Amino acid sequence: MVKPADAVTVVVPVRNAAGRLASIPAYGEVVGKLGRAVEILVVDDGSIDGTLAAAEQLANRHPYLRVLRHETPRGYGACIRTALSETTHPLFFYTALDYPYTPGNLRLLLERIDVRDDILGKQPDLISGCRTGLPTPAVVKWLGRGWRLFWRIFAGMPIQEPPPWHGWREFCYRLKAKWIYGVPLADVNSCFKLFRTAFLKRFPIQSNGDLVHTELVAKATFLTSIMDEVLLTPKPDPLPRVTLDRDDYHRLSGTRVLFAFPTRRETTPEDLDPSPTTTPTLTPVL
Repeated sequence: MVKPADAVTVVVPVRNAAGRLASIPAYGEVVGKLGRAVEILVVDDGSIDGTLAAAEQLANRHPYLRVLRHETPRGYGACIRTALSETTHPLFFYTALDYPYTPGNLRLLLERIDVRDDILGKQPDLISGCRTGLPTPAVVKWLGRGWRLFWRIFAGMPIQEPPPWHGWREFCYRLKAKWIYGVPLADVNSCFKLFRTAFLKRFPIQSNGDLVHTELVAKATFLTSIMDEVLLTPKPDPLPRVTLDRDDYHRLSGTRVLFAFPTRRETTPEDLDPSPTTTPTLTPVL
């Protein structure tokens, strides 16, 4: 007997995006064609431009789509928390409308998350989409080639393909996230990620804003989860700028230093809906 494919929850946080909702049902069509049950949760994050009404119209036409509402803007991470508390499906996917993601690419993530690791025999907890298509500056190409050649000659390391170029801002952020939080992804801020729901419910999501992308991958790394990154359809569009809140860093690390070492602490009720004024008591990881 063939086991039914895991059902998928598609989460789309939106704010003041009344004219950009038409592509959302396409995610349901992609998942449905793969023989999986699907629900789409549109989280309206305090919009004031008619987004709520437009989303409710979509829900009336598509029975697998539901609309959740924040009365005031709370941030992308808060939207993820809200959706996670509403779903019971085994797989949890989130995306955004500020970049022209291709809904069909979700099929690549779903195929990869079902593949077991050759050594450990486990399936991944996280598959992340990596945006591609921006041209790499010539100076970056030549410096990268020299750096890889150096390690090939002096350490015998294999020459690997460089990660896709996302701009200097994203390049610097990727290095910081890798050095400090151990994040191994080339495109950590991609809003095209697929998780196992049970994995996400193992820990509190503390970030209210865009730092949630780094937080979730860093915690997956800390828990030694299997993860992978899949290249998405190339797009010439520049990456949208993420907004990182220092209060989110404070909640994660117990200090207002911009990048601090990871910490571990006891879970409190405030973790489920943290307030910017809450100052948790933290125990550094030894």
